[in-house]
Amino acid sequence: MDAIVADLGLSPMVNYAVLLDDNDQVLAATQFAWKGLPAKQALPHQAQALDTVSTVPGQAAHLHLDIERLQLHAISPVAMPLRSNELRTNRYGSLLIEYDLAPLVAQSSAHTRTQGLMFLLITSIAAILLLSLARYFILRPVAALDAAMRTIGQGQLQIAAPLTGTGELFQLGQSLQHMAQTLHASQAALSTTEARFHQLADATLEAIFFHEQGTILDVNSRAEQLLGRPAQQLIGTDIFTLVSPEYRPLIQQRATAGATGVWDVSFLSVDGTPIPCEVTAMQREVDGRTVRTVVARDMRPRLQAEAKIRQLAHFDTLTGLPNRRQIFDHIHLELQEVERNPNRRSALATFNLDNFKAINDAFGMAFGDTALRTLAQRLSSQQVQHQFFARIHSDTFALLLTNLSGTLEQASAQAASSIENVLAQIAQPLQVHHQTLHLSAGAGVVMIPNDSQDPPELLREAETAMHLSKAAGDNRVRFFAHALQEAASARLALRNDLKAALHITAPAPQELLLHYQPQINAQGQLHGVEALVRWNHPQQGLIPPGAFIAEAEASGLIVPLGNWVLLEAAAALRRWQTESGHATWAQPLTMAVNVSPRQFREPDFVDRVCATLEQLGLNALSLELELTESVVADDLEATLAKMQLLRQYGVRFALDDFGTGYSSLSYLKHLPIDTLKIDRSFVMDIDAQAPTSPGGKRPAVLIEAIIAMAHQLNMQVLAEGVETPAQLAHLKASGCDIFQGYFFSKPLPEGLLLPWASQRSQEHAP
Repeated sequence: MDAIVADLGLSPMVNYAVLLDDNDQVLAATQFAWKGLPAKQALPHQAQALDTVSTVPGQAAHLHLDIERLQLHAISPVAMPLRSNELRTNRYGSLLIEYDLAPLVAQSSAHTRTQGLMFLLITSIAAILLLSLARYFILRPVAALDAAMRTIGQGQLQIAAPLTGTGELFQLGQSLQHMAQTLHASQAALSTTEARFHQLADATLEAIFFHEQGTILDVNSRAEQLLGRPAQQLIGTDIFTLVSPEYRPLIQQRATAGATGVWDVSFLSVDGTPIPCEVTAMQREVDGRTVRTVVARDMRPRLQAEAKIRQLAHFDTLTGLPNRRQIFDHIHLELQEVERNPNRRSALATFNLDNFKAINDAFGMAFGDTALRTLAQRLSSQQVQHQFFARIHSDTFALLLTNLSGTLEQASAQAASSIENVLAQIAQPLQVHHQTLHLSAGAGVVMIPNDSQDPPELLREAETAMHLSKAAGDNRVRFFAHALQEAASARLALRNDLKAALHITAPAPQELLLHYQPQINAQGQLHGVEALVRWNHPQQGLIPPGAFIAEAEASGLIVPLGNWVLLEAAAALRRWQTESGHATWAQPLTMAVNVSPRQFREPDFVDRVCATLEQLGLNALSLELELTESVVADDLEATLAKMQLLRQYGVRFALDDFGTGYSSLSYLKHLPIDTLKIDRSFVMDIDAQAPTSPGGKRPAVLIEAIIAMAHQLNMQVLAEGVETPAQLAHLKASGCDIFQGYFFSKPLPEGLLLPWASQRSQEHAP
């Protein structure tokens, strides 16, 4: 034991070692002074541990670590030999050892530091190697890719492949080059599209602005020309500052609301002059941005053209005085004023220069024009309030006098005085190109109101009185003659009676009726009938159309009269078609109805025709509306629009009295005409020889030409006024399709037409 303990004492890590017997006496120790001492005396700081050993004999070894002092205490039981006189089976002692761990910790720390330094060194070397490898294999390719991307970012899209070899970075470089090529192609296509867009935008006649919330993004060249500013000044400008102040709030409100449409706006030029424009505003979303497109059309040329048209339409080009159309407008307004105020009186006078033709013959037309201009300037300069001068044609002038007062006789005296003053102005010497002219004129006047309520009719009455003045040669002012006034009164009575017959003023017995004149085709079969109005006057008896149609036209009664004829004719045809005894010949029958120009120009004419067809359930193909050439010549576009609307419902059209009016081939080409009606004046002279005057043509030649032309235009030809077999034979030989006239039948009332048509259908059954 001593040897074992002594060996333990040699260890630098053992502070002490003590062997105790079972009585806690030191048997051996590294300190020889402790031998034989009680354990608690030798090891006072281990008293607690010694108590544990003594109380638990034979326990397992016990270790206690003191971290603060870096010491380890070990207590282990030791089996000891029995004494000679002892009877027990075993005997234990204890071995106590205190280890000093400080050297071990110091040695471990030194070893750890050494290993750490070695690891740091190895790690640094590995990092340097990895950095070198990364620099060569990663950073250098990445730098090349970065440079390529910077080049692309600067807009240089035609680049070489940034890397060679293989691997993912090489594939990335290839993708980058492909992207650059794609961008280059897209940029080229975009540039081409943008150039084409700018070319188209610059080619248009309108100014185009693109703006976002009022800020101009782009403009075309027309916008630069319109506003007189280059694009550099316009781009970035608030577009609303370019709008006239009176339009600005409304335009801003519409733009804020995203409104689209067409409206009138005035822009401001460089010098602040308003530029009237017609603006079309559109809006769309582009990449999340709201962009508005403003297309502005300069209205100045159109307004100037309209002003010129108004000037030409309402003023005489030679003298600058108002023309016939404008004085008609003033007369119409005056008639309305007179109707509102029964005490108001006016007068319309016309003047015609005496022997003015001699001046043209003596000095030439240019001299005569100068004389008229000079005289017009004199009359205009002497014009006073409530007087309105106009030149109505050639050397004839008109004067409207308004606001006359008093009775008819007093107003007539005032009018005569004013007109005599005008005659005195005309009689004053007129200097023209160093020539002194002495002019005179005859004057006629008609008072307003009178029985006439139509401006052209009033003008005709004034001209009638003027011609009487010129015929007398006394240069006196002539009023509309009493006899002519009596005729006007008779016309007024006829007009009132016609109103009563149409039930406009009050219910009355039916006086109007229709007669029907048959229309026969080339095979002798009944093709259709033409409805002709008749008036059975209660006092005057049967009045022919020529006696009241003109008055109906002049008074405007032609519109209700025409509407009555249309409805009555359609109802009669429907009635015949539904009656079993007449259905055979009535089913394919065409009903021709004359339409006056005034009736055709009514805004509701198309609706009225369609309503009539719908009300009666009549096939529209059975209705043929006959129009005169004057209807077409008045307004070709409006006529075409109405005819096309009615054509959609199946209504047919005939052009009546062809050859007696304008006979323009242009409207024949454009209008949907089915039948061309040759006027009876051609048919009556069909066998006549050519006129003796040079260049004269036989009527038959003209008829043949008309028929050939109509057939080329896919039209039927109907000849009116057929009265002899020779006329019929000649027309058939010329290719005419349909015939109408007394040779077949005069116009018949319904009671006579029905048996006539039934017999005709039996005799000429197909």
